[in-house]
Amino acid sequence: RAVLVLDGVDYLSADPETGRPDRASVIDRELLSHYLGAVAAIGPKVDARPVSLSRGFVTIELEVPPESVRAKLWRRALGDTAEGDIPDRAAARYPVTGGVIRRAAESAKVTAQTRGAKVSAEDVHAGVRATLDSKLGNLGVRLAWKQKWDDLVLPDDALDEVKEFIARVRHKRRVYEEWGFARKIAKGLGLSALFSGPPGTGKTMVAGLIADELALDLYQIDLSRIVSKYVGETEKNLAALFDAAEAGHAVLLFDEADSLFAKRTEVKSSVDRYANLEVNYLLQRMEAFAGITILTTNLDTSIDEAFRRRLSFRITFPMPEPSEREKLWRSLLPKEASVDTSINFGDLAERFEMSGGYIKNAVVRAAFLAADENRAIGMQHLVRAGVLEYAAMGKVMHGSMR
Repeated sequence: RAVLVLDGVDYLSADPETGRPDRASVIDRELLSHYLGAVAAIGPKVDARPVSLSRGFVTIELEVPPESVRAKLWRRALGDTAEGDIPDRAAARYPVTGGVIRRAAESAKVTAQTRGAKVSAEDVHAGVRATLDSKLGNLGVRLAWKQKWDDLVLPDDALDEVKEFIARVRHKRRVYEEWGFARKIAKGLGLSALFSGPPGTGKTMVAGLIADELALDLYQIDLSRIVSKYVGETEKNLAALFDAAEAGHAVLLFDEADSLFAKRTEVKSSVDRYANLEVNYLLQRMEAFAGITILTTNLDTSIDEAFRRRLSFRITFPMPEPSEREKLWRSLLPKEASVDTSINFGDLAERFEMSGGYIKNAVVRAAFLAADENRAIGMQHLVRAGVLEYAAMGKVMHGSMR
């Protein structure tokens, strides 16, 4: 006697996105109708549309093991190769299964061996990232950030809200667990924010700085890979995304989120009904998500009101004032660059009403103009670059302003 194991049973169902046909009927006809013994099927978490087989089955969901069990698994996988309390810290940080722990530990040990040292927290994080990156990488791009807080120019009230956001993450365990506030909150303990403002005002940059400050990975989600025209596929992609992000402690960045988080519409057709179902599902997943979600939009009124109401923070990134624009023109010139000392930054700020992103483009453009002339970056180069950026923005400068 034997137990027949079907690994990857989710691949039996049809996938209209890839054109994969329904194979469940073939398994029924060619295998299960002849084999009368016990069958075990292995697959990911069952979604709203499980594989349909003629034989009755019992679903057993294997949850992520609790922290105490994860600590034992990390200790077993790392053995005596890790520093001090690394297994306990890894168990507390990463809510992952035993299989992920085993693969991540192997990767961490190889990394540490190349240095001739014991496994560090950074090695463990790299191992977890490598294990989960294939899942998150299918739906987004991991961003590495080089800018620092000194490069950021924001109004004080917006900057204070960003600092409060970071503090919420740092003190989450104390407030929710030690002080008992988790019992008072009905739904998820995650953190979400909507960054709204014109293009180039620093929304994506702040998301990167937050992730860097908290030593977390930032994934910019590719909405074209999430949203599908096929019924149920968008929800499936979202489930995979949030599951992987929660396991790997990743920050999810939905840039230009209007297309996915837009207002629900009046149901006039089946298309409207399914679109609203996707928004409802997304709302449920965000509420249950224990991690960090950041949405950016150029116009916050386009975001569904139910989302806006449930967001932890709504931070506005306004167009910079002249004094802020002057700081941007100054700060974007690296100290290594050859710069003319007679530049009038105040005049540049008054002439060009541009956001930080466009000022950055103008400064880089001016640097190449100066390099081509083999001269230091001067006022004439910055003005010329500013005029060209204005033209690219669709703005026209009067002759007296040039």
